[in-house]
Amino acid sequence: MLSNVRTVSLSLFVFVLLIVPLLFCKQSSDIITKEIAEAQSQSKSQNKKLILVFGADWCPDCRALDSIFSDLEVRKVLDSNFILHKVDVGRFDKNLEINEFYGSPIENGIPALVVLDPSGEILTSTKGGEFSSASKMTKEQVLEYLYRL
Repeated sequence: MLSNVRTVSLSLFVFVLLIVPLLFCKQSSDIITKEIAEAQSQSKSQNKKLILVFGADWCPDCRALDSIFSDLEVRKVLDSNFILHKVDVGRFDKNLEINEFYGSPIENGIPALVVLDPSGEILTSTKGGEFSSASKMTKEQVLEYLYRL
């Protein structure tokens, strides 16, 4: 009898440990997918390109890129031509199916950008890690990248 209780307890523990987090991850990615769809709709209606920024709040280079994106000159270029949408990848354990859908841009580091045209087609991606050292980039380098789009 005690052995059956242990087996049931162990099974329940494994279920909670492995399955429950998957349910929350799926829910999180569904929300992100809806948000991306809304951003794509906004991109299309405003005839602007959509930039998906894959990153995380713990990442110094992601914070550096945020800071560059906040610069007045860069902000003007972004506001005139682009819709920005962030995708949180956590510690490379969140929204991975979205990452895969867009060609795994985070494989060489974050932040990583995927740029879509107003119809939703991928124009380019920084999957080579071009922005993974954003803390060493200047606003001029970021502007040069944006102007090429």
